[in-house]
Amino acid sequence: MLRWSSRGALRAAAPLFQGASRSRFAAAPAAFRHVTTRSEQPAPSAGPSFLADPDHAHDGADPFQGPPFDLTYDRPHAYRHPATQRKLCSLGTGEVVHILSFEAKDEDHVEPFERVVQRIAFELHDMEAGVSDVRVCHPRCGEAAFVVTVVSSFESAKFEEHIAPRITAALSPFVTQGRAAFNRKGTLMPQAHSLSSLLGFLQANVGGRHHSDHDVAAVRHELAKWFPRREEYERFVHWDPHHPTKYTRNIVFRNEHMECLLMCWPPGARSSIHCHDESSCFVAAVEGEVVEVQYQLPKMDKQFFKREATNPTGAIGRCGPLRATHVSTIGKEGGPSETYANNELGIHSIENRTSEPAITMHVYAPPLQKMKVFRQAPSGDYSIATVATVKYMSDRGEKTGDWGRCTDPDGVIDVKAWNRVDEVVAET
Repeated sequence: MLRWSSRGALRAAAPLFQGASRSRFAAAPAAFRHVTTRSEQPAPSAGPSFLADPDHAHDGADPFQGPPFDLTYDRPHAYRHPATQRKLCSLGTGEVVHILSFEAKDEDHVEPFERVVQRIAFELHDMEAGVSDVRVCHPRCGEAAFVVTVVSSFESAKFEEHIAPRITAALSPFVTQGRAAFNRKGTLMPQAHSLSSLLGFLQANVGGRHHSDHDVAAVRHELAKWFPRREEYERFVHWDPHHPTKYTRNIVFRNEHMECLLMCWPPGARSSIHCHDESSCFVAAVEGEVVEVQYQLPKMDKQFFKREATNPTGAIGRCGPLRATHVSTIGKEGGPSETYANNELGIHSIENRTSEPAITMHVYAPPLQKMKVFRQAPSGDYSIATVATVKYMSDRGEKTGDWGRCTDPDGVIDVKAWNRVDEVVAET
């Protein structure tokens, strides 16, 4: 049980909403109220709440007279949003905007209408608990619109249940049909990128030859604002018809500073554990969900670096143990929608552990020319590293012709050399 009471926010005048408070919101209470215990008493007030009791709001000559109102109600221990399909506004803060617009009946009711509107506006502006923003629009005398933004759908429900009816009741004697001329609510829409605007931002802001040459935080911020629409990226979606668990790499955009790839992950698909050379790797969920496992970059033996110097895209060697440092699900409802990696932070792998296909957008800056691929040797005692070039199934929607039955999406690997190293390790 919760009791809402005044904390002395309005000592000089009767509050329209008993329980108005300057304190910040607790996580679950209703809008415009402060949580107190039953032992706390309301602070002295010059008069009762105008909207506290609609039945008495207009008794007598002074519409501001009426008995005090103390709201007590049961609150559930937990609140869960129902599972819904991903919507544009899911990228936003979760705030909900309520708009109530009123018009005076006629010229004779303008003056009392204005008095009540002024009082409501005063107290709405004084509210902080559960409210993130208040605007009152006054087009002309006899018209007013209240625009109140609350912090969550839970607070929105409480606003509709307890506050909006009192605003309406306070103004009903003076307005057309006794109710709001316009009454709507909606989730606050965020600024969200289309695919074209996101690519425009990336082209203008991503440059250089190393992951330290661009503002990683800014790119991640903008990437998280992308709302993927199927019609924008559908032509980049290609699946491998020969291998039901092989992921594909599809170029969306590429220049000297970066490349954007759409990767399509069938159920059970997984990448190797790999690094990103000198590039940034930004990953954003498009459809479904994938799991990212991050690892420390292991130490590699001197023989590997010696081979790499003469064979940059075919060196084979040994490295230290692969130690996982973090596991996260990208694209799951309520979870992160993007992630980031570079070699200073570590290496990673991506996999689809669900029974549904998944699609991700990867931005490599600069474009990824080669990468080291890591795995555990069959003996289980050693990890192996190689440098590989990468292939693409499609380029800007068109098949490249470079993708065949034997194509490995993780790159071109000298399988014989790889196996020979395994054999040496096993014999050691």
